[in-house]
Amino acid sequence: MHTSATTGFDGAATVRLPRPAPPFARTPVLVLGALVTALLVVLAPRYDLVTDELYFLAAGKFHLDWGYMDQQPLVPFLAAFLDTAFPGSLLAFRLPAALATGLGVVVAALVAREFGGNGKAQVLAAAAYALSPWLLVNGHWLTASTMEPLQWTAMIWLLVRWIRLHGHGIRRDRLLLGIGLIAALAVQTKFQVVVLCAALLLSTAITGPRAVLARPALWVAVAIPVVTAVPTLWWQAANGWPALEMGTAVNEENDRLLLVPTALFYSGIVVGAVLCCYGLAVLLRSPALHAYRFLGWTTLAVLVFFLVTGGRPNYLAGLFGVLFAAASVGLQHRSGKLLWPACAISAVLPLAMLPVYPLDVLARHPEIPNYPRLYETGWPELTDAVTRAYRALPPEQQRRAVVVAETYYLAGALDVRGRPAGLPRVYSPHRGYWFFGAPPADADVVLYVGKRSLSDHFRRSQRLGKVESGLVNMARGNEITLYQAPAQPWPELWPRLRTL
Repeated sequence: MHTSATTGFDGAATVRLPRPAPPFARTPVLVLGALVTALLVVLAPRYDLVTDELYFLAAGKFHLDWGYMDQQPLVPFLAAFLDTAFPGSLLAFRLPAALATGLGVVVAALVAREFGGNGKAQVLAAAAYALSPWLLVNGHWLTASTMEPLQWTAMIWLLVRWIRLHGHGIRRDRLLLGIGLIAALAVQTKFQVVVLCAALLLSTAITGPRAVLARPALWVAVAIPVVTAVPTLWWQAANGWPALEMGTAVNEENDRLLLVPTALFYSGIVVGAVLCCYGLAVLLRSPALHAYRFLGWTTLAVLVFFLVTGGRPNYLAGLFGVLFAAASVGLQHRSGKLLWPACAISAVLPLAMLPVYPLDVLARHPEIPNYPRLYETGWPELTDAVTRAYRALPPEQQRRAVVVAETYYLAGALDVRGRPAGLPRVYSPHRGYWFFGAPPADADVVLYVGKRSLSDHFRRSQRLGKVESGLVNMARGNEITLYQAPAQPWPELWPRLRTL
């Protein structure tokens, strides 16, 4: 690693920064990124849309707005655009997710390069990113949590690059503006990026390099996402800040004691988990990365925030890339005899979690744990069952009927798949779907899909059937019930039915 001595940014102790950055390991890194993208493209048409994809697509096509309870408008807008431009194409729909994941592999290597990592370190950081079960499997879906890790990693890469160049008297303030533009996209994807930005600013103010805080370009960069977030914040305020309610729901769903172990599992069995832990130690203790020590404290600040307030383990996935990069730099001068066999072992789990199994095999072996099978299948059977029940109603009941689904993912599937089949608009009192509105006042016939009973809220009920599927999935086993004559007007009933 080529380094040069320089005075600390705040006139503090001398630090050493790479000058120039080591050559980019272009061929192996780009090949890794291309392989990841190609794998995800090949698997894109497998199975069906996942629960969150259905929700995002329904939100974008039928309920496009400036904000939502649980997500922001960027991915719903993108989902609706792709479905309109390429109707019915899972390949086109999921292509941005595949590209984002492959690009994340490359950006993780670029972070390692800015840290002073040689070709071996860059390839290791890229490989660790590619072998993360969460990052790879999530790259199969077009969701907000797919885009977030790339956004976080790219922001950190630009900041690290600015620091390295500034340490040698080179001012590239456009890098700071680039961070602001990416942050503007990130805040329209998920609000969690606000936690990252706050942690970065606080850690930099405490540990340095404080020179970045004196740059006007930084504060312009901060203003960009703030200004672009005004419509979303206005929507949140107008609707009673439902994002806070979503935070409470997430906290109740997750065990804080399992946050770190599960996040390490998501980062990768063997290689990913080890590199995350070692990478944090390198950022906090390595003299070679002294100028970037604030990133170690940023990681701890983000972790503590979600431990205290409650969060999902995948909220930490945006930090995997920088931790992989720091660990790879710390290991670059050590023997790699065990690293590459460990990478091969680490590849087994993420590959097994992808939709690689034929569905007839999964039908014969329901004991096989398979996340895509559980959340990506059963939607045609669900739609067919509800459509048959709706068509069996007398014509006068059909005219007054609405479909109400117990959960947002059932509602999303029936909204997306059911409308072309002739179903009326779908409603749900669950999470973000509740904000899409209550059934109209004259809707006194309800086809309810779910396992919860609403008998206390209607004067008449009749069980019509159950969703059957040859696979174990989220659709199978849901009851279809005909409810008539609501006991209260919908404006009074709808808040009583709401669930988080």
